[in-house]
Amino acid sequence: MWKTRLKSRLHCVFEEEKDLSPLSALGVGGRVELFAEPSNVEEACSIFCLRANMGFPLYILGGGTNVVFPDGKLEGMVLSTRRMTGRRWMTGDDETVLEVGGGHLLSSVVHETVKEGLSGAEFALGIPGTVGGAAAGNAGAGGRSVGDLLEEVTTVEADGSLRRWKRGEFEYGYRYFSPAAPNRLVALCRLRFRRAARGDVDCAIGEFRRMRSIQPQGARSAGCAFKNPPQDSAGRLLDSCGCKGLRVGGAVVSEAHANFIVNGGNAASGDILQLMALCRDIVFRKTGVRLEPEIKLMGFPEGLPSF
Repeated sequence: MWKTRLKSRLHCVFEEEKDLSPLSALGVGGRVELFAEPSNVEEACSIFCLRANMGFPLYILGGGTNVVFPDGKLEGMVLSTRRMTGRRWMTGDDETVLEVGGGHLLSSVVHETVKEGLSGAEFALGIPGTVGGAAAGNAGAGGRSVGDLLEEVTTVEADGSLRRWKRGEFEYGYRYFSPAAPNRLVALCRLRFRRAARGDVDCAIGEFRRMRSIQPQGARSAGCAFKNPPQDSAGRLLDSCGCKGLRVGGAVVSEAHANFIVNGGNAASGDILQLMALCRDIVFRKTGVRLEPEIKLMGFPEGLPSF
């Protein structure tokens, strides 16, 4: 069996039959056969090499802030980047470059740069998760995104090799980053910041804090459920179609923001998917717009169900 062979060849922290629900911001999900936590790029490369030789399913997990796992058993391995947190500062006169591991928390980058009077990451205030995950999904707000900061990205390829992507060699857009792929790990990111007056940084932080204030506070959610369609807002469409307050089992559409699905206390993964599918179909029937999930459905090859 692949799991028995694999365990003897792993050189990082791992667990069997790991409960995934505590690792999801929504608090849902079952167990995975193997859960591995490489602490550096070399260990991650080793796992990808083993996967290339053995063919087991492999899922990449950052902060788990926008992920839904299946309720039952997930076959294969979940690779968590949460130990890949190394960082290195490279300081110049007017600009500073921060090289961080893919598992480094984005919130930590915001805190550190603001403290040092560096501008560029203010838009990420309140965006949870890891730098690698944020880069892969090009997380952003207010017209700014992680892609604007990226100078270079190092990825682990499907065969276990490393590839460096310099600025100009990758493309990014709204929730899009060209190197991102299911069989590729964003292992290292170089982010460039510029020095700015403290008042300007504080002003930008205040602006993005006000933007975040309309989102659900204190509830378990995975962030925005759907991507914004071109020239429109998923939240506006969902709200205008009467989706606020809709419930399937323990999953509820937030009354504060229609593009947030929250765990009402006892939600299962199936509830989340059913509610997302219901909202998507209501919007499609009423407007002709088919919303695309922003939440990552990890281990659901069939995607959202249909009504």
